[in-house]
Amino acid sequence: MPPPPAARTLRAAPPDLARQEAALRARLAEQPASGQHWQQLAGVLAQAQRQAEAADAFARAAANGIAPQSIALPWALALSGAGRHADAVEVLRPAQARKPKDFVLANTLGVMLKRAGRLEEAVAALEAARRLEPRNVSPCQNLGNVQELRGDFAAAAAAFAAGLRIDPRNIELWRLHGRVLRALGDQDGALASLEKAFALDPRDRDAAAVLAGLHMDRRDWAAAERVCVRLRAARPGDSAADVMAARLLLRQGRIAEAQALLDGVIAREPGERNANLLLARLHGDGDRQAANEALRRALAANPDNPELMDALIESLSRSRYGDETQHIEEAYAVACRLMERHPDRVTRSARSLRTIFQRTMDVDRTRRTGTLAQLAPHWLAEGRLAALHYELGQVETLEDRIRIVEWHREWGRRESASRPPVERPAMPAIDTGRKIRVGFMSSDLRNHPVTYFALQLLELYDRDRFQVFCYSFYEGQKDQVQQHIEGKVDAFRWWPRRPDAEVAAGIAADGLDMLFELGGSTAMNKLEVMAYRPARIGASWLGYPHSAGIEAIDYILTDPYIRPADPRLLIEKGFELPDTWVSLGRLGFSDRQEIQDGLPEERFGRLTFGTMNNPYKYTLPCLDAWATVLHAVPDSRFLFVRPEGASAAFVANARAVFAARDVDPRRIDFVGVRGKHMPHYNSIDIALDSFPHVGGTTTCETLWMGVPTVSLAGPGFPERLSYSNLSNAGVGDLCAFTAEDYVAKATALAEDRARRRDLRKNLRAMIRARPLGDVDRFVKAFYGKVAEVAER
Repeated sequence: MPPPPAARTLRAAPPDLARQEAALRARLAEQPASGQHWQQLAGVLAQAQRQAEAADAFARAAANGIAPQSIALPWALALSGAGRHADAVEVLRPAQARKPKDFVLANTLGVMLKRAGRLEEAVAALEAARRLEPRNVSPCQNLGNVQELRGDFAAAAAAFAAGLRIDPRNIELWRLHGRVLRALGDQDGALASLEKAFALDPRDRDAAAVLAGLHMDRRDWAAAERVCVRLRAARPGDSAADVMAARLLLRQGRIAEAQALLDGVIAREPGERNANLLLARLHGDGDRQAANEALRRALAANPDNPELMDALIESLSRSRYGDETQHIEEAYAVACRLMERHPDRVTRSARSLRTIFQRTMDVDRTRRTGTLAQLAPHWLAEGRLAALHYELGQVETLEDRIRIVEWHREWGRRESASRPPVERPAMPAIDTGRKIRVGFMSSDLRNHPVTYFALQLLELYDRDRFQVFCYSFYEGQKDQVQQHIEGKVDAFRWWPRRPDAEVAAGIAADGLDMLFELGGSTAMNKLEVMAYRPARIGASWLGYPHSAGIEAIDYILTDPYIRPADPRLLIEKGFELPDTWVSLGRLGFSDRQEIQDGLPEERFGRLTFGTMNNPYKYTLPCLDAWATVLHAVPDSRFLFVRPEGASAAFVANARAVFAARDVDPRRIDFVGVRGKHMPHYNSIDIALDSFPHVGGTTTCETLWMGVPTVSLAGPGFPERLSYSNLSNAGVGDLCAFTAEDYVAKATALAEDRARRRDLRKNLRAMIRARPLGDVDRFVKAFYGKVAEVAER
C-alpha cells in the first residue's frame, strides 16, 4: 500500500534532525508541560523513523493541551509504525468520526483497521473513502488488499479492476489483479494482467516473480525462462533474476544447479530474503537443520519480516533433529511475535501459526487465527491441501463435513486441470493369464507407521498372481526397512525430488493395473501425481484419512465400520474389505514391547487416563469431555505422552486449559518423548481418544499394549478409524456415539478394575485371534479385492 499523503510528509527528513531533537528536549527540560514542544518533538522523531518514541511524544502532547484530533493522523501513523495497530485505530477513529468527509482520514483508518486485523471494519472504512473520492486509486488498492486477506478473491479482483479503470498504467494494480485472478483459478486472465504489469516495467521484480510463477504452474518452462532473461537484462547484477532462475530449476528437479545459483546470491548478500527462503525450501525435510539456518540468517537481516517468520515457524515445527523441544519453543516465540507485530498477516500465516499453537495447546491464539471457513479459501488458492489435513476435526454439523469434502474436490479439480493423463503402455488383458500389477506409492516405505500396516502386503503377496511395485520420494538415507522391502517386491523405484510429471511417466511405464497412494499430503509425498492417472485404476489408503479430492483416484480403502453412512462424505468409491482396513504386522507390533504385570492404578496408587494422540486433534468438545471424566473420577490423573510434553509452553497451556474447566492442574502429567513412547503405555490405565478426529496408529498401539481405549465415532471417515480398530479387536463396546456416552463409558471402565486387569493381560491375544491381528486373512482379503476390481 502506498503511504497516504500525511505519511509521506512525515518521512520527508529535514536536515540535522539530531540538532532539532536536542533543542526541543532542552526546551522541554525547562517547560515539560508544553504540548506544542512535545508535538514538535514527535514530528522530529517520526521523521527519524523512531516511531515508538514518536508515538509516546504525541501522547505527551495530547496530555499537555494539544487537541488529540489535531494530531490524530501523524500520531496514528507513528503508533502503527511501532506495531501498535489497535492503538492507532483508537486514536484515529474519533478524528474521522468528527470529519466523516475527510478522505485522508477515512482511507488511513481503513488501512489501520487492516493492519489491526479488523478486516470487516476495514472494508466499510475503505468503501466510505471510495465514495468520498471516486477517482482516487488508493482506496481501490487498499480495499483489494483487504478483500484478498478475507479470502474473497472475486471482490479483491473487482476492487483492483476498479483502480485500473482509474489508472490503467498502474503496475502494482496489474500485478495484484493478476495475483488474485490466479487465486481464483483464472489462469488466462491472470496471465494477461501479469504480462501487462511486466510490459509496463520490465524492471519490476514482484511482477516478474508472479508472472514466472504462473508460467511454472502451467509448466511452460520456456516462458518462465524468458521472464528471467528479460529481468536480468533490465536489472544486470540484480539477485532477483538469479533467485527466479533457481526457482525454475528447482521446479524442474535440477537441484544442484538451483543450489549453486542460490549459494552465489547468498555469498554476495548473506541476508537476501528470497534466496534464503528458496534455499530453505530446497533443503526441506531432507535437511531441516540447513533450512533453519537459512531462515534464521535471513531473519537476522530482516528482523520484522512476516514472511520469514512464517517460514521459520513452519520449518521449526517440522524439525526432528537435535533438541525438538527447543525447536518447539523457538517456533512458539516467533509465532507469538508474528501475531503481535503483524495482525493483518495472521490469515496469510494461519497454517504455520495454527500448527505451533495447536502443538503447544494455545487454545486462545489458535482461535484468533480464524475459522476454517475463513482460512480454507486461502489454502485452496495456494494449493495447500496439507493445511486441511490438520483441520479434519474442526467440524460440528453434517454441513461442515460436506463442505470439507467439497473443498478437497475443488482442490483436486484445480490440480487436475494442468495435469493431463500420461500415456500408458498397452497391456494384455488380465484374462490372458498375465500377472496383475499393483503399485504402492509412499515416501514412508521405511521404518514408519505407514509401513507397520503395509509391510505384510509387500511380503506375503501371491507371486504367481501378482507383481508389486513400490515408489518412494523419501529424501533421507535409506534405512534397513526400506532395504528389506526392496528385496521383497518386484521393483522399488526410489525417486527423491523427481518432478511430478516425470514420476507419473515413470509409473505409467510400469503398466500398473492398480496404484495405491499411501502418503496423502504429508511430507515428501506426491499426491498430485495421481492426477496424471499413471495407472489404470487409482486408489487411496492409510496416509490420508479422508477423500483426497483428486477424481482420478477411483477408490478409497474402507471397511464396514469406517465407511460413512452418508455417501456425500466420500468422493471415491469404496474399496471395501470385509472386516478391517488394517492389520497389525510384526514391524510395529511385536512381543518385544513389554506389558508390565498389574495395573498402573495398583502400582501408582491412582488411576491414570491419558493420550498419545497428536494435539491438532484436541478440540474444545474433546477437552470438555476429558475434564468431565476427571471430575467424575476423583483423584484420577491425566497423562500426555507426546514430543510436546517436554515443552514449557505445552505444559503451561495444557494446565491452563484444565484449570479453566475446574480441574486442578496438578492432576495433569507430561512425558516428552518421540519414537520411544511405547513403554509409557504401562503408565496409563485408560486411553481417552481425541474427537471428532480420532486416533489411527495410536489406537492400534494403545490396544496392543493392553490399554483399553474409549472412543467417540462420528459420521465422517476420520471420525471412525478407532471404531474399526476397537471392533476388530473385540472391544467395540468401548466406542461411544455421543459425548455423554463417551464420558459414561470412561467412568464405568474406571470402576471396572477386573475388566481392565483382564484386558491388560489378554487383549494382545484377543487381537491375534481377530481380524485386527490376523495378517494372513488381511492380505488374502486385500489382494482378492484387487483382483475383483482389476478384472472388471
